Amino acid sequence: MKRLRRSVARLGAAALLVSAGLVLSAAPAHAEDPVVDVGVDVVGTRLAAGTNDKIAVVKVSNHGTFTPDLIAVNYSAMDFDYRKVRIDPLLEDCDVDGDEKNDRWDCPLRGDQIPGPGETVELPLLVFKTTDELTEPYRTTLRVSVVPWHEGRTLTDANPADNGDEYEVELTTENGGDLTVVAPDIEREIAVSDAREGDLSGAPLNPGDKTVAVAYLANQGDQVISTITLRMTVPKGVTFDGLRTEECGFSDDRRTFHCPVDVHLVPHDPVAVILPVTVSAGVKAPATLTGGAVSVSVTGLGGPPTEGDRSTLPGFLGTVWNGPATLSDVDESDNSDDFAVVVTRAAGGGGGGDEDGGLPVTGPQAGLLGGVGAVVVAAGAVLFLAARRRRVVLVNPGDEKPTD
Repeated sequence: MKRLRRSVARLGAAALLVSAGLVLSAAPAHAEDPVVDVGVDVVGTRLAAGTNDKIAVVKVSNHGTFTPDLIAVNYSAMDFDYRKVRIDPLLEDCDVDGDEKNDRWDCPLRGDQIPGPGETVELPLLVFKTTDELTEPYRTTLRVSVVPWHEGRTLTDANPADNGDEYEVELTTENGGDLTVVAPDIEREIAVSDAREGDLSGAPLNPGDKTVAVAYLANQGDQVISTITLRMTVPKGVTFDGLRTEECGFSDDRRTFHCPVDVHLVPHDPVAVILPVTVSAGVKAPATLTGGAVSVSVTGLGGPPTEGDRSTLPGFLGTVWNGPATLSDVDESDNSDDFAVVVTRAAGGGGGGDEDGGLPVTGPQAGLLGGVGAVVVAAGAVLFLAARRRRVVLVNPGDEKPTD
């Protein structure tokens, strides 16, 4: 087998933000007995019948109290048919052994790419079809594993059971929507107006500050999604505020938001959920508040998109699409994500939301879902996290598919 490196494949109009993943309690800075424990999980590896490519997510987590200086991420795709599917980690510095049936990628994570205790790095994984003539589902197996290293030697992992697993990659014959949701950690004091313009570079978040919870949605299926149900819970010590709507529901403690949302969500046309929140003034900082989670489900589908179709955000519960009432999410493994709220010790005063503390909305969707703008798409680039959570890397897609 020959040794090679793969180029980034063409992703067309697809753009997806891949960010925060598993969230665990922060580990002590100086543990008496450091624990090495890294793990990996993969979600989003089923493709709809009419979808040519999809970005799955590889989550590399540090469950221990020690940060290695290198994590080797190993991918093995064995006995698969190149005439039907190709796979590419979309990472730099990967060594690849490959032939027409087998591929192996060895990708090192170093420096800021390595998750610290309680953190997770989410890495893109491109799966794309090489045929449009499938008449029945095609399945193959991808094995992904992680190995921690430090100072040139491998480390003994405290829980090797989660260091690797096999995942099924499936090209389905199903048509439908395919929601992917990603929720970055909340760690900045951000005004609603700034978030809606894609500016998330506010000051560090302190107790008592107003900010926003943001989640990114992308339809990676082959049909327009007309209705979704959104549920978001923020950690204890944080509450939702300022969203003036009677139709969507809040829990009594205002930590959970639940809302059926009418949309016209076209494949590969991401949007953002932006909800104002407040950190309690009583939170003792510094602290990482865990327990944040967001999930979405498809509750209504339209049909295939028309040429030039774009996502639109009509009035709440308005008629979006008069297509068949088929309900389908081709891959539900990537319909939820966890996040944390990172609070620092206040160096000064000040809160940070809009002055009136609310969204200037004419209907719930106007502030709930907006164009993702520069946060997700910049100069035709695919935007995703390929390093530590919340660190953004822009990768310009090439026009070619990976070749040997």
